[in-house]
Amino acid sequence: MDEKRKFLELLLRKGALKIATDQYSFFQLKSGRMSPTFVSLGALTDGESLAALKRNYSRAAVEGVRDGKLHDFQYVFGPAYKGIHLCALTCEGLYEGYGKHAYYLYDRKEEKTYGEATQGADANRVIVGAEKFMQGGTILFVDDVITTGQAKYEALQKVRLLGDYHIAGMVIAVDRQERMGDAQTIGAQSAIQALEEEYGMKTVAILTMQEIFALVKDTLDVAVRHAWIHYYEQYGVVRMP
Repeated sequence: MDEKRKFLELLLRKGALKIATDQYSFFQLKSGRMSPTFVSLGALTDGESLAALKRNYSRAAVEGVRDGKLHDFQYVFGPAYKGIHLCALTCEGLYEGYGKHAYYLYDRKEEKTYGEATQGADANRVIVGAEKFMQGGTILFVDDVITTGQAKYEALQKVRLLGDYHIAGMVIAVDRQERMGDAQTIGAQSAIQALEEEYGMKTVAILTMQEIFALVKDTLDVAVRHAWIHYYEQYGVVRMP
């Protein structure tokens, strides 16, 4: 829990995790839901933050394999754009901290039409690092936060161009632990649950929203604490402790 607490403190201090200060300052998500929290790793742009991301993503990956939650892997894929630096930092952290060699992969927003992209498989035009991929390799996905899972489905379609591959699972920074849908429509599952059911992709989160609530609840305005609990009664796949 010490590592989780340190990561949470960094997210709060750098503004990557924002928590409402009162019941009138909630954040509107893309889904239209009014949430007591908002997560954006885009705020982590300085050296201290990047070092923490490298340390925490690589640790979560190694511990996930050790605990049997993730399969061992040789490649780390991050969906463009936010996932690009995450996959690179994870590979660096794996080598520095654990002596593990892994290659990073990420998708292009636009297909490349020159250089190595004109030779060999279609994957070279769509995925950076594809020329290093060996058939039958296992890929770990990394990303910041999952809301609907749409970006992951799109990434999986592109990864298919690599040919014969296996999915190790996924590491994310924060699991919001809420059901898919919008303010009016509430799905039966979270995006993480849907990805596991459809693709067998298990996910390890550095922090879950339930863990965050447990660590900060005593510091919250009473109205915010109660509203946070109510939010997860309505939209959550878990309840706040």
